[in-house]
Amino acid sequence: MVLLFIVAPLIFGPLVAFLTDLLWFRSLGFENVYLLRYQAGFWAFVAFFLAFFVFSAINLYFALRPRARRIVVDEESRPAGALALTLRLLPLLLIPSFFFGLVGAGEWDVILRWLNGVAFGQTDPLFGRDIGFYFFTLPFLEFVRGWLLAAIVLTAIGVVVVYGTRGAAGIAVGAAETPKDLRDVGRMALPYVGAARVHLSILAALFLVLVSAGYLLDQFGLLFRQEAVLTGAGYTSVNARLPALTILTVLVGAAALLALANVFVRTLWLLGGALGLSLVASVLLLGVYPGLVQTFLVNPDPVNRERPYLERHIQATRAAYGLANIQESSFEPDVDPAPPELEEFSSDLTSVRLWDWRRLLDVYQQIQGLRQYYAFNDVDVDRYPLDGDAEGPVMLAARELDVTRLPREARTWQNQHLVYTHGFGAVLTEVGAVTPEGLPRMALRDIPPQGQPAVEQPRIYYGELTGNYVIVGTTQDEFDFARGEGLDAAFRFTGTGGVSVGGLWDRLLFAVRFGDGNMLVTPQLTSESRVLFHRDITERARLVAPFLTFDSDPYLVIADGQLWWMHDAYTTGSGYPYSQYRGAANYWRNSVKVVTNAYDGSMTFYVVDEKDPVVGTLRAIYPSLFGKSIEEMPASIRAHVRYPEDLFRVQVDIFQTFHMTDPQEFYNRGDQWRLATEIVEQGGQPAAIEPYYITATLPDSDRREFILFVPMTPAATDRDNMVAWIAGRADPPDYGRLRVLRFPKDRLIFGPLQIEARIEADSAIRQQLTLLTAGAGANVIRGNLLVIPVGQSFLYIEPLFVQASQGRIPELKRVILATQDRIVMEDSFEDALARLHSEIAAGLPPTIPVPGATPSPTPAPTATAAPTAGATPQPTPAGSPGIPTVEELIRQASEHFDAAQAAYAAGNFAEYGRQLELLEQALANLKAITGQ
Repeated sequence: MVLLFIVAPLIFGPLVAFLTDLLWFRSLGFENVYLLRYQAGFWAFVAFFLAFFVFSAINLYFALRPRARRIVVDEESRPAGALALTLRLLPLLLIPSFFFGLVGAGEWDVILRWLNGVAFGQTDPLFGRDIGFYFFTLPFLEFVRGWLLAAIVLTAIGVVVVYGTRGAAGIAVGAAETPKDLRDVGRMALPYVGAARVHLSILAALFLVLVSAGYLLDQFGLLFRQEAVLTGAGYTSVNARLPALTILTVLVGAAALLALANVFVRTLWLLGGALGLSLVASVLLLGVYPGLVQTFLVNPDPVNRERPYLERHIQATRAAYGLANIQESSFEPDVDPAPPELEEFSSDLTSVRLWDWRRLLDVYQQIQGLRQYYAFNDVDVDRYPLDGDAEGPVMLAARELDVTRLPREARTWQNQHLVYTHGFGAVLTEVGAVTPEGLPRMALRDIPPQGQPAVEQPRIYYGELTGNYVIVGTTQDEFDFARGEGLDAAFRFTGTGGVSVGGLWDRLLFAVRFGDGNMLVTPQLTSESRVLFHRDITERARLVAPFLTFDSDPYLVIADGQLWWMHDAYTTGSGYPYSQYRGAANYWRNSVKVVTNAYDGSMTFYVVDEKDPVVGTLRAIYPSLFGKSIEEMPASIRAHVRYPEDLFRVQVDIFQTFHMTDPQEFYNRGDQWRLATEIVEQGGQPAAIEPYYITATLPDSDRREFILFVPMTPAATDRDNMVAWIAGRADPPDYGRLRVLRFPKDRLIFGPLQIEARIEADSAIRQQLTLLTAGAGANVIRGNLLVIPVGQSFLYIEPLFVQASQGRIPELKRVILATQDRIVMEDSFEDALARLHSEIAAGLPPTIPVPGATPSPTPAPTATAAPTAGATPQPTPAGSPGIPTVEELIRQASEHFDAAQAAYAAGNFAEYGRQLELLEQALANLKAITGQ
């Protein structure tokens, strides 16, 4: 009975998981996708099981064939023949055969790719083989070779045991009492010795053939070797290791022939000599000789020796990561944008991204969470047409339901699985829309959703926070949303997703799967009940397509009145010759996009890159899964396709080194880049800039487009000037293309961290930041520092948020704009841009002279100019109408400061901000009058 309780879960647990997952795949229409991996695994198991069973059975039979005359004759019956003994021992072979079959079944994906591999149409530069060979055929050959080696070794061990035991059992030791008897014993053992020699020689020959094949396959492995300065076969590998492997292949192959010759003549000394020579040759040819070549030929002149191989490495890496056709151009930005360029840029102020996604997430949670059980997991950036205007960038987040936020006493089984089943709606904000209070102006908000774009089905059963299973179609109404009058709205799921649990058998299966007996005893389930599980969108995608790599940031799409999730998927591989590895892969393509309906969970896989041989192979294996191309995606959803963030990060990481295409420059790494850095928290440490989605007009372009960008600085940690600017384009006809702007090397272009330093050094800005944090205490949080092309120049934009030390609602209170020689800060982006425009248009002297440029002469002060610091202030006539005295301004500043503290203590942050603004104005007037 105890054994039953131990074995039952081991047997029935996997079986229940298989059956319930089968039902889940069937509900999605992917049953054949699910069954194919088991069918392939099953047939692979059968093939490798039978292969080992037959091979070991044949060897067992031949090991049992030799027989010797018995020295002592007894009355026992004649011993059984070899065939009969083999049949009796066959059950013993089932155990190792089973495990060898399991090993083969585990390689079902490798086998399917080998059988369905699609050619790349490109060849490697060393052996001239199609690259598809290294992706699909070489892994299969390496697996088969390893499997055969293990099978031969285990079989040889078994054969030795059989010969040893048979030889000992076939001789009556008791009869060996005289020297003559001992000689007879020796003669009786000869049949076993001779048979063993023949048998083991054949096995040794097979073993050596596989070793020789290993050296042959190792030649292909040179294409992926990590050399000192490159990935792939360098000078030493091509001129030393490759010939060595060829020689070893021949030597070990010759040893295999000698082992086979040992079947007919005694050639053990020849076999031993060949094996010894191979061993010595492997040490000398693979160890000593390459070291000598590297030391005496390569190291004294590495660039010239490695030049052709560095060229292969650079070209292959750029091709493998989709960087071969990148659009690069030199760009020498003007010091300031021209006034007409600023005017055109200001035509759509709400398209400039001011909101930091982290700050916006805090605001959403505080003012749009509405109830404690709602949560926003992430904020996505996309573009939508609002108010009938042209398409513009927005930030949006899904309002999901997180049952872990329910009060502890409310976390009953009924509430978690029958009542609180879905989230509700989304929040959407234009990236640059700010209210006078410093909060985001929301285009879509509240429950039910108010605003645009219109959402007709706002319920979210499938999302990023939906980790638990729920049951719909029960006698229990589902919670929909809370009404103002305290009466909750109810809802019943009418979608097509889910698996039926209307029958007792289905309930039993899922009760075992979830370890939850409530499904068996609750009276609330009906014949129409369905269970929704695997509701996490990333988990769902990985379960359906475990052979794809998925982006870490699926994003919400509002289209046709419904909520959808768009998830970028990548085909990756490790078999691209000469390509640099990043992690375990050296090949990346964004070949698939997965669209999931947030309401019913339906999933569609769209092929984006029809030219990718890897996705072509997967399409041949799973035609029903990859049957649709991107052109078949509904236009309303396709309008929200964007450049994948994870792919962009990988490409930038590779390109920061592989933008250098000259082998000499590449070897020296003199122009290597790194991600620019910025300061996020006031007084914090610099951190690498994250790639940001924005809408901008690229140089030499006449249209605004949705891009993902990042600025680059030199790899040296003590240099922070900007050397390049990389953007991934998301709008047709340039979707999927990278644009790189290179800056001149003989001129300083400020990088983000240098702009941060200028902000820190500006006394006026420091003073205002001090005032913003005065009183009861508040934190100034810096937003994303954006580097946006404006005409033939760049504009640096950094929003500043103020958040009370005890509060969680950051308010956007200031916006800093900078160019190469100016820096301004105002209450809003519109005011800051207007001030910058006026300064440039008026030809006012720069805030900071451009490094390397001749400073402009300071203009003579006019009659209306404010006195310079240190000048003697002119007395102000007391009581002059409209002109406050110094004493009055000091009193006003004190009053505004006290009022700001009082407003902060009362939690009136709008009044707090207003009083701070009045305080700043009073101090500015005081400075203008006194000149200090």
